[in-house]
Amino acid sequence: MLPALGVAAGLTPITAAAVNVSPLNCAGPNACDIVSVYTTIFWVAMAVLVIVGGLIVFAALRFRRRDDREPSQIHGNTRLEIVWTAVPLLIVSFLFLRTTLRMDYVRNGPPPQQTIQVTGIQWAWSFKYPNGKTGNSRLVIPVRQVVQLHVTSKDVLHSFWVPRLGGQVYAIPGQMNHGWIEASQPGTYLGQCNELCGLGHYAMSLEVDAVSSADYQAYLSGKGLPGGGQPVADKVSGVTAVVHVNETDALKFEPASSTAKVGDVIQWTNAGTALHNVTFSNQQVPSSDTQNGGDKFELKFSKPGTYSYLCTFHEAAGMRGTITVTGG
Repeated sequence: MLPALGVAAGLTPITAAAVNVSPLNCAGPNACDIVSVYTTIFWVAMAVLVIVGGLIVFAALRFRRRDDREPSQIHGNTRLEIVWTAVPLLIVSFLFLRTTLRMDYVRNGPPPQQTIQVTGIQWAWSFKYPNGKTGNSRLVIPVRQVVQLHVTSKDVLHSFWVPRLGGQVYAIPGQMNHGWIEASQPGTYLGQCNELCGLGHYAMSLEVDAVSSADYQAYLSGKGLPGGGQPVADKVSGVTAVVHVNETDALKFEPASSTAKVGDVIQWTNAGTALHNVTFSNQQVPSSDTQNGGDKFELKFSKPGTYSYLCTFHEAAGMRGTITVTGG
């Protein structure tokens, strides 16, 4: 369970209540089943520690050397040897059965109600929902529904892990692994890549938002983001852009700061070969899908303000920008 401490250290501090990634504080049936097996093994191990350690201390004190006389010599005890062979065998057999009987449930789970594809990319996560909608680093799931995850990687070895919802699933290039999660209660659950995957590994965090079925369907249809309020910008296409921003292989938005008026179309273009995206901190602003070289993303804002965004794939490199929208 110690890796949970590393996950907590790697996440950006927000509030003391929010940064709760201990797998012991499970929030779904998959994670809770893992905790149940862990708890059984822990208390059996503690009992063995106390009994064996107690016998060692007792023997050291009871039969310690008191004088120079040679103690009586014992040459074997058949009953005792059978007992200390049989008891460990029974303990190990019990733990083996206790673990094996739950492995299929933890790995495969009940029949899924949703299937989502997860792709690890240095250094962010990309999600593809059943209707084809995509997202980055923020996974939205319906509460109290089994969500099967098909997990792979585009580059190097990663590991998808949201400790409070389930066990980790390796993301391996060219291979599709699967796992599942389910949230028993609405809320935000944090996790991170649990496999060292390069210099930006520490920034490869992820967020799972468990919402009601109605909010989930609204999210899939693009009508609104859970908890985000009314959108302040709309995705557009085929409209002449007033402001142009390039995403470069130097891992920069050029220009990093732009100004537009309400109603102007702002266009972001991947001008290089590396993968990029445009993800706004304000959830009322739509974010882009994963952009390959030459892909474009266009927005039209309906409300003045200053909006910050970043490329989640290159957050560790400081790939950030702002757009200031003034009145029309």
